Amino acid sequence: MANLEKKVIGVDVSSNILVMSFLDDEKEQIITIGNNKVHIEKCLKKWDTSQFKIVVEATGSYSSKILYYSYYMGFEVYQVSGLSIKKFSEVKNHISKTDQQDARLIRNFGETMTMNPYEPKKENIEFLEQELNLWQDLEQEKARYSLKLKSLSQKPIVNTVVIKHYKTIIKRINKDIKDLEKRLPHLEDKELKENKDLLSSISGIGEKTALLLLVATNNFKNFKHSKALCKYFGVVPKMYHSGNKKISIGKCRTSKGFVRSTLYVCSWSAMRFNTQCKALYERILEKKKCKKVALIAVCNKLLRQAFGILKNKIQYQHNY
Repeated sequence: MANLEKKVIGVDVSSNILVMSFLDDEKEQIITIGNNKVHIEKCLKKWDTSQFKIVVEATGSYSSKILYYSYYMGFEVYQVSGLSIKKFSEVKNHISKTDQQDARLIRNFGETMTMNPYEPKKENIEFLEQELNLWQDLEQEKARYSLKLKSLSQKPIVNTVVIKHYKTIIKRINKDIKDLEKRLPHLEDKELKENKDLLSSISGIGEKTALLLLVATNNFKNFKHSKALCKYFGVVPKMYHSGNKKISIGKCRTSKGFVRSTLYVCSWSAMRFNTQCKALYERILEKKKCKKVALIAVCNKLLRQAFGILKNKIQYQHNY
């Protein structure tokens, strides 16, 4: 059960408004404020940090403001996944959904369940995350225009002006990517550099992948064991077992697809040069399973190696 020494403020988040549910003299109060700095700070100043804690449903960038300002104003802050709230709603047999009801549900969740406190990322990691997202967008844009250029080159009659325009766009994107790569090292602090070097020592993980993993997981601080890490990156099968019925219903996918796809590419190298991953890959193929299943297992193995190396602060050992 949760610690009820502090009253819980449940916050339902949307792009423009925040709906808050809390108890005032044992009577429920629900208020709506704007999702911006001025309204958030004005509202939070009404409450004592020693008497209230804030529980927010995770909604990506929309929930970032309330999390950030409430944390730095001294409140005890918790972030809850939307899936957890959905399942909690099903337990209570709720059949309708409104912003006010969601805020009340989030408050009830905070009063009932035990949660891990929210810890914001450092400023440099926030900047790195935005740079890496830009990198992803640039790579996708480059691939899109490269395919268009390739398609046009196959036509019997080609407009040279259009071809030149596409080549100019691709050239500009390549320049933007190079400029971005030069900016990345300036955003790395001592801790991040040390962790990146440790992860890069693993056969199959390069500097870019190491940086992606560290930024996505806040230097692995959000995870207590490797199994949770693998679940987060979607390389663990979901099993359904009831009576005589036992099936696999796909993978648990809760993280960014770009990071997972990068891990999948890393598995191609790991299955050849990483001793433990190679043995695992060959063992799975011997069981007559398809190569894709074996590669996903290699991704799982890479994440477990990364977690162990980072927690123990030791370089990767080939013959461990």
